[in-house]
Amino acid sequence: MQRIRRTAGLILQRGTLLLASGLLLGVGMSVSERLTAARDVPPAPPADVDHELSRLSRLVEELEGKLSVTDLKLDRLTRVAQYSTAYRIPANLAGQIYDAAVAEGLHPSLGFQLVKVESSFRSNAQSSMQALGLTQVRLATAQEVDPTITRRDLLVPETNLRIGFRVLRRLLAKYDHDLEMALRAYNLGPTGAMMSFEDTTSNARVAVYADKVMRGVRGAPVTPRRP
Repeated sequence: MQRIRRTAGLILQRGTLLLASGLLLGVGMSVSERLTAARDVPPAPPADVDHELSRLSRLVEELEGKLSVTDLKLDRLTRVAQYSTAYRIPANLAGQIYDAAVAEGLHPSLGFQLVKVESSFRSNAQSSMQALGLTQVRLATAQEVDPTITRRDLLVPETNLRIGFRVLRRLLAKYDHDLEMALRAYNLGPTGAMMSFEDTTSNARVAVYADKVMRGVRGAPVTPRRP
């Protein structure tokens, strides 16, 4: 009986050892598989790395935008300086004429030539026909563009340039971008231009006027407006 008990105990001990060995082997294989899988899967980038990359990308875009704006400003300053030197006028006046021409969609050289011929760059110029300012616009003509404009307003350079250049821009559109016709109409006054074109004396006079303006114009008279 004792022999049977000893035999059963040995069998039980061996079974326990076999079971423990199997469990340990299973655990080992499981751990090994998990380690292998972990090595095969690339680690996800930390959240702070993504954030930093996004920040750097935005910074690059901002710098590129600032460089573009700087290039535009330098280009404007260069052109304004060139016109200021060519026409021997103060840089601030050259800047006003340049900006107004670009804003109204006119080639800057056309704007400068118009002001030169009309007023010799005198902002307080007044003609016997009651034309005022740098672009020599009559009050009635200006009020067709902006009914609120006053005589005093037309003696302000920025306002006068804006109104005068807009009148010329409209005439260019009316005469299918024929610069000579538009300038003749500008000189005669938009409302009476067509009637005066047939008059020989007026025709000769306005032809000389148009030629003076066009003499210094470079490129197309009309350019795309700034957005």
